[in-house]
Amino acid sequence: MKKVLRLKTEFERIIKRADEILIASAMITDFGLSLFDKRDQDALFQVLVGIDLPTHPSALQKMFDNNVEARVHNIKGQFFHPKVYMFRVDDSWLAYIGSGNCTKGGLERNIEMSVKVEDEDTVEELIKWFGIYFDKHGEVLTQEFIDEYTVMFNARRDLEADLTAKIKSFKNETGVSKGRRKLSDYNFSGQFFQFEHYNAFTGTKPITDSPEARKERLVVQEKLLELHQELYPLMQKRGWQVYEHHMSQHVTSSYMHNERASKELTAIWLHYGRSEPELEAYQKAYGDNMTSLYHMRLEVLITKNHLWVELRVGKRDGSYPDREFIRKQLKTNPKFSTSYFNLIKALNKEFTVTIADEYVHVNEFKDEEDLKEFTLKDNPRRYYYRIGREYQPDDKAISEQNIVSTIMEDFEKLYPLYQLLKHKL
Repeated sequence: MKKVLRLKTEFERIIKRADEILIASAMITDFGLSLFDKRDQDALFQVLVGIDLPTHPSALQKMFDNNVEARVHNIKGQFFHPKVYMFRVDDSWLAYIGSGNCTKGGLERNIEMSVKVEDEDTVEELIKWFGIYFDKHGEVLTQEFIDEYTVMFNARRDLEADLTAKIKSFKNETGVSKGRRKLSDYNFSGQFFQFEHYNAFTGTKPITDSPEARKERLVVQEKLLELHQELYPLMQKRGWQVYEHHMSQHVTSSYMHNERASKELTAIWLHYGRSEPELEAYQKAYGDNMTSLYHMRLEVLITKNHLWVELRVGKRDGSYPDREFIRKQLKTNPKFSTSYFNLIKALNKEFTVTIADEYVHVNEFKDEEDLKEFTLKDNPRRYYYRIGREYQPDDKAISEQNIVSTIMEDFEKLYPLYQLLKHKL
């Protein structure tokens, strides 16, 4: 046996020469299947796939449409989790067993570990095992099954998107590659926001609505309002067409759990966006849910370990008029694409664009087409769309002395993007 880190590389050497290919995989995607399109069409090709992990319906449909000898492991009370690949080339068999599913991640992208098995007795045992599960426990793939499975898969996908976003967010906040530091390690001397402002979002406090947790978040809100008293007059003086919320209690987001606030208060933000007359016009045109929460705006946002200054183009399930306008312009208006690219490239290199949970620094976009292609990945139904930068708690740019000028400089760069990307009735 020998270890194998990239199954795709191994398989590409074997598939064209194989006379038989047997696959048992907990999950299969179109990418994984496409690797085996290069097989000899006379080769025996059998696939046993699970549905406990999110095998995509399109992969099942592809196998059905192409008359692949495929079966589904669909037995009550059993979770199908193997990743076994077996190949016969002439009279010799070899097998690969490991952690990699028949997906892009499992075959190429993820950190996986597999072993290559060439021992005849061991491979023979694997072939027998496959035969039992394929013949006796595999459900023949039918169009009726695919149709029913697709309905379930679509409902499941929305739930898993939430979970995936939470995991990504957690890793972005705590991952070792980010140079994780404890909050207590920072020097808060002279900083506008102090230890207690970040600490209000640590541990289980975001999901806690006790009087103590509320009191801590209220202190954060009051500090943001103090910042607002300095920022907003400067924004008005410059004649920017972004406005504080017309109701004073909503100039920042809520420090309490309520029907409009998230169930997890992991941050509180100060925001500026459309005026009250504009919001009323959008409510008439699109419905009552067009409150400021769902519109594009400039924000200052504090979390448990950093301060964000950003143009929040849209939250998940929000800013549909703006985001549909952006998509249409990128597809039909070259001048819009050029302006968008130039304004993005004018931002400091610390700024990132976040689309579909992927963070890309502005200096990484090679040209207009690159930025356009990335932006068109936006999915308003499932993801945030943000342009901004983060500051560590001890960054002197957000000290008591510098924070107002720092935020105004960042807003100065983001405001033209707000004007460009904003939909108009």
